[in-house]
Amino acid sequence: MRDQLPAVHGTVHMNTGTSGPMPQAAIDAMRRSVEQNGEPRITRAYFESLLGGRDVARAAAGRAVGAPPEEIALTTSTTLGIGLVMSGLDWREGEEVVTTTEEHPGILSPLDVLWQRHGVVPRFVDAADVADAVNDRTKMVAVSHVLWTTGRTLDLQPIADAVHEVGGLLLVDGAQSAGNITVDVAATGADAYAFSGQKWLLGPLGSGALWVSPELTQRVWPVTSGYLNLEGGEIGKFKTTAGRLDGGSNDPATVAGFTAALEWVEGLPGGRARWVEQIADNAAAARERLAEVPGLELGLDSGNGLVAFTLAGHEDTAGLAALLAERRVLVRFIPHTPWMRASIGAWTTPEDVEALAAALPG
Repeated sequence: MRDQLPAVHGTVHMNTGTSGPMPQAAIDAMRRSVEQNGEPRITRAYFESLLGGRDVARAAAGRAVGAPPEEIALTTSTTLGIGLVMSGLDWREGEEVVTTTEEHPGILSPLDVLWQRHGVVPRFVDAADVADAVNDRTKMVAVSHVLWTTGRTLDLQPIADAVHEVGGLLLVDGAQSAGNITVDVAATGADAYAFSGQKWLLGPLGSGALWVSPELTQRVWPVTSGYLNLEGGEIGKFKTTAGRLDGGSNDPATVAGFTAALEWVEGLPGGRARWVEQIADNAAAARERLAEVPGLELGLDSGNGLVAFTLAGHEDTAGLAALLAERRVLVRFIPHTPWMRASIGAWTTPEDVEALAAALPG
């Protein structure tokens, strides 16, 4: 496995929560796609390849979250997926969106637009209190499945039950969940679920997808509407599948790399199920070792690959991350919080964890 992940060679790669190590298969697929630019890009064969590649990517992304391809829209990021849903709905002034106090700008920035543009009221609550915060004014709950700050995994079903009882929607940021934990989007109770390609799914920057339930698909306006959102290019005739919400003309090389990264994991022994199990096993072993480091305090254990920690005497987390990078250990600091975050992947070895422990200053 590690032989096929060039980025893990010569460094301790523990920042998959930002961008994961791309497999060689994805790099090769992108190179082949770029080389196609030396051919005429106006032939029928080229366009069939372009559209066919999107269909293959849609199916692969769907398999990663347990959904059929017709329920998947292609995006360039989790943030775009969140924005497509938030901006595609009809809002009235005073309607509320409940979210947590630990959300990423991928939710907060589109939500801020709703506040400024439509007078939608954001309500920020502790992650443990989301379901209880829902009331008759709640039109949407927008939360992360796995919080980027500490790796806490939210139990989405009770939240879904609460917001559906008042006629609202559950929109989920899956940036830190898809590829990190087992995801079955329909079983979560969500109405829409956006996720990144470049993080735990190991794809290129600028890749991602959005799952939308069949019930919600027809209610969301195609915010970036263009040729690819229409049936046969006919104006006013939107596709009936989630493809009506596609976020534009994705770079074909990026689409090819995204697909290849997804398929590479599927082709490993045990496939994605074993991949996720290995992440959890490696993270548990890492937590056990890091607990022995003097002054290090671990965050909540939710059984996934995000391991948050603090180190006594080192409150300058940005400086600590920079110091570790100089020592060839790549981790993440979380702005405006006390947390450092190590992303433990299926490829992480005990030697990697030892390197992190040794690189931490006393």
